[in-house]
Amino acid sequence: DQVAATLNFMLCDYSISLAAAKLGFDEDAKSLKNRSANWRKLFDPTATGGSHGVPGFFRPKMKNGSFQESFDVFAWGGLDHEYTEAAPYQYRFYVPHDPEGLAQVYGGDNMCKALDEMMTTAPTYHLGSWGMHHEQVEMVEFCFGQYEHNNQPVHHVLYMFKGAGCPALGQKWLRYAQDNLYNDRVGYSGDEDNGEMSSWFVLSSLGLYQLVPGSEYYEIGSPTWETATLKVGGDKVLKINAPGNSPATPYVKSVSLNGTPLNGLRVKFADLKQGGELRFEMTADPTEAERFFQARHSA
Repeated sequence: DQVAATLNFMLCDYSISLAAAKLGFDEDAKSLKNRSANWRKLFDPTATGGSHGVPGFFRPKMKNGSFQESFDVFAWGGLDHEYTEAAPYQYRFYVPHDPEGLAQVYGGDNMCKALDEMMTTAPTYHLGSWGMHHEQVEMVEFCFGQYEHNNQPVHHVLYMFKGAGCPALGQKWLRYAQDNLYNDRVGYSGDEDNGEMSSWFVLSSLGLYQLVPGSEYYEIGSPTWETATLKVGGDKVLKINAPGNSPATPYVKSVSLNGTPLNGLRVKFADLKQGGELRFEMTADPTEAERFFQARHSA
């Protein structure tokens, strides 16, 4: 599990750094945050591994620091158990704590292209060191592209589009996943481990998602409902409204909390806990969503 475990440890370091900072352990927070950036040591911006699109994958390394020579992005488990319950393709964007940094190493708009390729590339799998399990079958039968929503390693991926600079494209695929991976035909597309399948849908259908454990922010996605009411503590209520929302309007034209437009398509948990109204204006036009993001991203 060299690659999978290392990337998970980097995320853990970052999340613990947030707790350390909150508790006043500034030096520990700084050290952990710096260490969480070591994901770059496993990223090879030139790697294709049998794919035919944008290069750039996480690869295992040898003791001398060089990348392992043989590399197949479709080999589940990798060639020697370097990837847990998935292939290199599913771990391609496993940096939820630093999507902007990952976009930088991809360069230009390449991460947007790579993310979209993941959704549209054929659900090919090769029997690597992990062998044959139900996850491969479920990916082919119920999911789309290389996006293996039936298992945990990709549950953050659709929220990485914003960090890559193309949130509208992410909103498109978020709505597609909600509509097509949770219905009478599919039920759950995979194991309901620890409630993750349900919690992903509940949060995403409200237009919210915590991308990084321990973060004070929730990311804004693409809500399914026109209206929802949440009890947020004591007698406080948060109403989430998206008037006229429909399958034809997956894009966020604007979003505000108690009348104030949100910057960066995210909102603080502490602000949500105060209650009030989280209001979405949805649209069928992705360019309107991109304009809102660009205007509020620099605000």
